[in-house]
Amino acid sequence: MIDYRFALEEQLSEIKDLIKESESRLKTLERVKLLPVEVLKRNNKYLYYIKEDNKRRYIKGKKLKEVQKIIQKNYELKLNKNLLKMERKLEKFLKEYRINDIQGLYENTVEGRRLMLTPLIEPDDAFIERWMNDHPGEQNQYYGVGNYKTQRGEYVRSKSEKIIADMLYANKIPYQYEALLDLNGKNIYPDFTILDLKDRTTKYWEHFGIVSDIDYATKNFQRLAEYEACGLELGKDILISQEAENMPLDIAIVERKINKLACNKG
Repeated sequence: MIDYRFALEEQLSEIKDLIKESESRLKTLERVKLLPVEVLKRNNKYLYYIKEDNKRRYIKGKKLKEVQKIIQKNYELKLNKNLLKMERKLEKFLKEYRINDIQGLYENTVEGRRLMLTPLIEPDDAFIERWMNDHPGEQNQYYGVGNYKTQRGEYVRSKSEKIIADMLYANKIPYQYEALLDLNGKNIYPDFTILDLKDRTTKYWEHFGIVSDIDYATKNFQRLAEYEACGLELGKDILISQEAENMPLDIAIVERKINKLACNKG
């Protein structure tokens, strides 16, 4: 089940920033006297009137700035009121928001009782185990066994792949190395097949190790096109990293991508 707390907290932070901006704008209008404004449309033209002391005064020319400020202040007051209301509601909701308690109710049940239960939501551990079995790794036998052993124990073909694998493992992100993928009838082996626990979807990570080689780059651009033709989106379902002879793997970019996956965990 998706935990929206992080997204809701980001939304709350945006609302707080908007409140500050709204209050700042209201301050510039504090001397504007709020008077009723009537707007009529005649011959495709808007006419503005201000009502004061039971009289209606037609406003035109430079004096329209007065009307504009009144309308703006009315808008700012309503907007500020709505923002403050949203802020209070979100803060109250977040205090009670414990979506993981739904899954935790099963996981925290004593073992003897848990053995007799069929949970509404499959626990993460059970789901991960099933996912790993459904996506067995090290299926690409064409190039033989790699030379670099990861912290998890499998062998990969490059130092950069070892870095990626070790970072996934350190962040407890389920993955398989070179699992088989049927891509529209064609068998391929993405470098990493990854489980995004946030929404329990499968993502694929391709590392392009020699993008300075034209033939190699062309082949992998074709692979990306094949992914997209099957409905997989680059940046969402497909993650990439790359390096070349004069362009080493950018660890900071890899970290950002892995940190995002780690934040996505429920």
